[in-house]
Amino acid sequence: MVRLVILFRQATKGGTFDLRYARNLALLRKMPGVQTVHEAQVIGGPAGQAPYHRLVEVHFASFEALDAALRSPEGVAAGKDLMDFAGASAEVLFVEESPDLSAGPLGPANLQAFLDNHQIDAQIVFPGAPTPTVPAAAQALGVEVDQIVKSVVFLVDGKPFLVYGCGVRRVDPRKLAERLHVNRKKVRLADADQVLEITGYTVGTVPPVGLKTPMPAFLDPAIQRYETVYAGGGGIDALLRISCAELLRVSGAEVAPMLRDDETEADGADDADEP
Repeated sequence: MVRLVILFRQATKGGTFDLRYARNLALLRKMPGVQTVHEAQVIGGPAGQAPYHRLVEVHFASFEALDAALRSPEGVAAGKDLMDFAGASAEVLFVEESPDLSAGPLGPANLQAFLDNHQIDAQIVFPGAPTPTVPAAAQALGVEVDQIVKSVVFLVDGKPFLVYGCGVRRVDPRKLAERLHVNRKKVRLADADQVLEITGYTVGTVPPVGLKTPMPAFLDPAIQRYETVYAGGGGIDALLRISCAELLRVSGAEVAPMLRDDETEADGADDADEP
C-alpha cells in the first residue's frame, strides 16, 4: 500500500485555515483510486512543541494508482487548491508501507499485494492439494514437471543470490560460482532459517518475486522452453502462474546455465526438490 502524506506546519491566513482545509480534504477524497483518508491533529513531540500541527494520509493500492490520481482532473484541482491556501507550509510525501513480518512468515496474501501494487501480470492459483515438491505440483496442475520453477537462495560470502531452476534437476552451485568468478567453497545453500529471514517465506513456499530482500537473480535457460510456468505461491497449497517473459521482466534475472548436467554427481550442498 502507498500513502500520500500531507504535513501542515502551521495554520495559514488567519482564521480561514480550517475552512480551506476542509475544502481541500473534500477535493482529495474525490480523487480516483482513493481507498481511505485519515486525518490527525498533532499535539506535540518529545520536546514539547512540534513543527507540524496537522496531517492527512490518503491511501492507495499502489504507486501507479497514486500517480494516476494526481494526474487526474480531481488530483490537479486538489493540488492547486492545496498550494493556494497552504503553499510552502504544506509538506507532501509519498510513503510505501513495508511488509509486517512480526506476525510470522509471509503468505499468498502478501504475494497478491505485491502483484497488485506493481501491476504484475501473474496469478496465484490453488490446485486444491498440497504442493510441497515439484512432482506433486506438476501432478496437481496437470502440467509438465519442467514447467515448475523453483526459487533457490544461495549465500556467496554472506550475500544472497536467487537462482531459478525447474523440474527435478538440481541447481549446481559450481555453475553459480563460475558465473560469479568465486571459489566453489564460497557458495552455500541457505538453510531454512536463512531462507525465511532473507525472503520472508518458508522453504517450499518461496515465490520468485515479491521477496523481503532484493537480490541478484539468475534464470536457467531451460525455463525459457515454456511460455507459462508455475512457481511458489507463498503457501504450501498455492502456486504462482506467470509467463517466462514476465518473470524475466520483473526479476531482472540474467539468463545463465545453472542446472546440473549429471544428476548422479554429488557435491555436498544442493537445493531441495521443491518449488
